[in-house]
Amino acid sequence: MDRPEGFSSQKPSPTKSRRQPSVAPRTQTTKREQKAATAARVRAEKQELNSFTHASRLRKRRWALSLGSVGALLGGVVLLTLSPALSLQTVVIEGAERLEPGDIAEALNPLQGEPLARVSTERVGAALAPITLIQAFETRIVPPGTLVVTISERKPIGAVSSNSTYTVVDAAGVELWDTPAPPSGLPLILVAADAESPSFISISRVLLALPEELLTQVEGVTATTLDDVRFTIRGASHEVVWGSSDRVREKARVLTAALRAAGSDTSQIIDVTTPDSLVIRSKG
Repeated sequence: MDRPEGFSSQKPSPTKSRRQPSVAPRTQTTKREQKAATAARVRAEKQELNSFTHASRLRKRRWALSLGSVGALLGGVVLLTLSPALSLQTVVIEGAERLEPGDIAEALNPLQGEPLARVSTERVGAALAPITLIQAFETRIVPPGTLVVTISERKPIGAVSSNSTYTVVDAAGVELWDTPAPPSGLPLILVAADAESPSFISISRVLLALPEELLTQVEGVTATTLDDVRFTIRGASHEVVWGSSDRVREKARVLTAALRAAGSDTSQIIDVTTPDSLVIRSKG
């Protein structure tokens, strides 16, 4: 059979199909990138949120601590100033020698029951001011209700005579107490107890510096200038020319030996003005 024109008995060879470029890998990469970006964004947002909430919590904690501290301070102030639990109940006196501790405590009675925070040094000083024998004092509080007062007493150096009365004074000329008779163990000061007087100043310096065993032997003391202190000795009527208040220890050592050597039978003048050159001579 004749085949139509153009008909070929050969099977057409299949045309090779062109491979289209694969887009799947690119799509997968994009998805991964989007996923990673989303995760990063979520993490960043979460970190930002955590940071904000942490800062907020920190601010709140600081405010709470501040308010708590203020509240505690106010509570402490109220407790110290108003609470009867911390009020003055007991007074303890330390350092008293000539003074009676009971007399000092009695002077502080007006402060009993006061909150300890209100018991100031000024109020204690005002209460103790009439007690002239007190030169200085210190206070400390022992909770819950004790006030400890440590006092320093004025040191009496002698007595001055006036109208048949003897007034004991300290080195500043402060009158400590009166007595109808010469006080035992204290010398009679034969000049006015004037803190501005050169004579009294010189006598005060010498009497303060004398050892106790010598001070108790001094009967009467006088001076005309800063360098001319003289005194007599009890029971022996010896006169001691002391001079100034310099070289007190050396003079005291020399005088002690001289008094032992002089005895008490005859009155002597013992000159220790220059302790290196002791001079002893009879009166008259």
